[in-house]
Amino acid sequence: MKKKSKQAVVKSTKQVADVAEPTPKEWDGRLPAVGAVIKKTYHRQGIEVKVLENGFEYQGKIYKSISRVAMEIVKRPISGHVFFGLSK
Repeated sequence: MKKKSKQAVVKSTKQVADVAEPTPKEWDGRLPAVGAVIKKTYHRQGIEVKVLENGFEYQGKIYKSISRVAMEIVKRPISGHVFFGLSK
């Protein structure tokens, strides 16, 4: 008795779907404008975070969110908006 091997069947389609351009992420109104520098003193050290179009720069590294920057600084989970005083 021979075993039948299972082979994947790949179908090719030539249709091209109309794909909408991805919409840019809406800007959080609590954040300063792109290019601004957020400054804070924490444990007697000056902290500067530059606001980028797609993230935040802190000590030469790029972070996706202001909360990630805050967590890097305090070494525990924390809201970046609360840490930097950006809450309304």
